[in-house]
Amino acid sequence: MGITLKDTSDAQSLSISVQSACPQYPPLKALNDEQEKFDKDISDEINSEAFFEKSLKKLQGAVQIPTESFDNMGKVGNDSRWDIFKDFHKYLEDTFPRVYSELEFTPINTHGILLEWKGKNELLKPYLFMGHQDVVPVPAVTESRWKYPPYSAHYDGRFIWGRGASDCKNVVIGVLEAFETLLEKDYKPERTLLAGFGFDEEISGYQGAQFIAEYLEKTRGRDSIDLILDEGGLGIKEMDGAVFALPGLGEKGYFDVRISVETAGGHSSVPPDHTGIGILSQIISTIEATPYEPELSPINPYFTTLQCSAEYSPAINPRLRKTIQASLTSKKAAKTVADYLSTKDIFQRYLMQTSQATDLVLGGVKINALPEKVYAVVNHRIAVESRVADIRSNLEMLIVNKILSKFSFSLDAWGSISGNTSTSSVGKIVLEDFSKPLEPSPVSPSDSEAYKIFTGTIKQVMGEGIIVAPSLMTGNTDTKFYWGLSRNIYRFSPVRDEGKANGHTVDERIGMREHVEGVRLYAQLILNGDRS
Repeated sequence: MGITLKDTSDAQSLSISVQSACPQYPPLKALNDEQEKFDKDISDEINSEAFFEKSLKKLQGAVQIPTESFDNMGKVGNDSRWDIFKDFHKYLEDTFPRVYSELEFTPINTHGILLEWKGKNELLKPYLFMGHQDVVPVPAVTESRWKYPPYSAHYDGRFIWGRGASDCKNVVIGVLEAFETLLEKDYKPERTLLAGFGFDEEISGYQGAQFIAEYLEKTRGRDSIDLILDEGGLGIKEMDGAVFALPGLGEKGYFDVRISVETAGGHSSVPPDHTGIGILSQIISTIEATPYEPELSPINPYFTTLQCSAEYSPAINPRLRKTIQASLTSKKAAKTVADYLSTKDIFQRYLMQTSQATDLVLGGVKINALPEKVYAVVNHRIAVESRVADIRSNLEMLIVNKILSKFSFSLDAWGSISGNTSTSSVGKIVLEDFSKPLEPSPVSPSDSEAYKIFTGTIKQVMGEGIIVAPSLMTGNTDTKFYWGLSRNIYRFSPVRDEGKANGHTVDERIGMREHVEGVRLYAQLILNGDRS
């Protein structure tokens, strides 16, 4: 596409303060000499060679336990594949003795972990640190492609290699290391601290995080947690000459649609012009030929990411900078930015656009028999400006306009019947939910006290020159179950871009330097949260 960046603004629209579009809060610091000394003790401990070696062994041991979760897992207690989590729990208990002897541990649905470190001040709402114990499976056919065996947790002097090293055993171990270190220093928190680790995040979290969230709502109530920090975000990376921390303040929605085509059967030696499989393929082709448009608006956290880049990235294209800044007051400029960036980078495109991917197809039972029912499942990740109802409406409209105009079929779209409903109908198309849909998440605030403490801690630990820019996640985390517990939900794995690679695929790895830096962040956030 030949999209160019044109001047879509005027002098008046550019007079707005760009700084206000990317607020930066100062790095935090100790409030007195006693706090400063304790902060230094903790920092020195975590930065020590001895801690590094212990941390290496702890993370290696965690990665070596293959806590794989599979899409077809049965309920806990009915599927022996869950049993590996017992081994993982035993490992955690042995590795973090102070945590498990001094904190209150509540098992949730057998394998879920909820830890509570009671604070002295009950008026302060708790902080909740999240992560997940499970990892995506390693297909047997890919094992030979790994540089080191996927569950060896080999350390090459820079990285730990193995499944789960960066998604997200590092987060679980990092949080527990921060807790253990503070316990060893006899720290007594003002604010209650919680750690909640699900065990099936990679298969949507319905037996793990969902149960933990329900337990917390039941025992503590809605809006009872001040800050929730989970894995995720876009990490810490360089963008056009500046270093950004990119926590996820929101997530796209999720919607799977099953499209079924029912036709008359018969012998394949006398077929119709189009079999059910052929018609289904035309439907899929129509969907793929009609993608959603990229959209960029202020309700999308990625809009703020771009504003931050325009303000702080010295090497950004000057015309792009100007157009991004103009988008603060000009929808035309915002559309220009969205169209331009969507042609440059597929990842950026889907931060602004609903995606649609046909991932499952089933049809036909015999080579000489016409298929009587075939179906496909289309996965959607819904842009923050859209809703599930928009996807349903769009698919129904496509089928009516592009398919029913060619085939005398009836259409059942979520119970709404149209098309040829007479007895002369030669077939039927059905649109229905394949799984429970999820609307785009609420967007967490970027001006709350919790956010200021969180981002001030990032700058304090990871560098005062880092620009913290709210961003968006295209996927979903376990936080989808926690929306009722806090408005301050932040998704951020504290790992620099160069310190991780290949999550979910061959040669996944995590840099030990970056892992230890993450432990410092968790520990310092606990300390800073007590001083608010």
